[in-house]
Amino acid sequence: MTDDVLLDIKGLRVEANGIPILRGLNLQFERGKVYAVLGPNASGKSTVAKTVMGLPEYEVKGGDIIYKGESIVNKSITERAKMGIAYAFQSPPAISGVKLEDFICRICPDYACKEPDEELMGETCMCRQELYDDFERLGIENLGDRNLNENFSGGELKRSELFQVLSMRPDIVFLDEPDSGLDYDSLKVVGRELKAMKEKANSTMVIISHHRYVLEFVEVDKVYILENGRLAYTGGMGIIPELEEKGYDMFLAQAAS
Repeated sequence: MTDDVLLDIKGLRVEANGIPILRGLNLQFERGKVYAVLGPNASGKSTVAKTVMGLPEYEVKGGDIIYKGESIVNKSITERAKMGIAYAFQSPPAISGVKLEDFICRICPDYACKEPDEELMGETCMCRQELYDDFERLGIENLGDRNLNENFSGGELKRSELFQVLSMRPDIVFLDEPDSGLDYDSLKVVGRELKAMKEKANSTMVIISHHRYVLEFVEVDKVYILENGRLAYTGGMGIIPELEEKGYDMFLAQAAS
């Protein structure tokens, strides 16, 4: 593994509820690059992200996940998050009793002008204005004092989840269908923020999707297509029009011939 490889998935076999999903998967993700992970339903796309994040229902049966040169298979979700791994849920859970602005204050290393023994910013904190500038930029300034993801619209939910993930300043982020359920205006906001994240933070970005929509806003470096829990094809964004025209079955059959 070279120094440029941030995350190396090696021969990964994963089961959920006793059902095999990933069957010896090999993938590599380099620092500062953008990847699209595509594939038909049940191909294992979301399982990759959830397993790397450490969700307990996904049981590693073989292989390894090497992050920054270290195996993380036996590390907790919290440990992985502190190491710089983030995951944006396709359907984020609602959490009652936790305000969105308070949650952001807890997880973002940049909003740091608070007392060492405090978790939240005070009313006079200088960083509070920066926080609300970010809320306004994402068009969710009305959500700051509401419970986390509770009764948010589809567009609000996606933008809130993106804000939460970006606030962690991750080294690698897995975005699980960030374009699902969005109207075009929300899609533009999400696409703009992903592009800015790549340009400013130099984070590795892994976009899991069925569609090309959000991919049009960022410069994707590599496309991985999964099938039956294995890597079936590696290419660039130039394959997308042909893939949309032929569908996965025909495209992969011709690619294999």
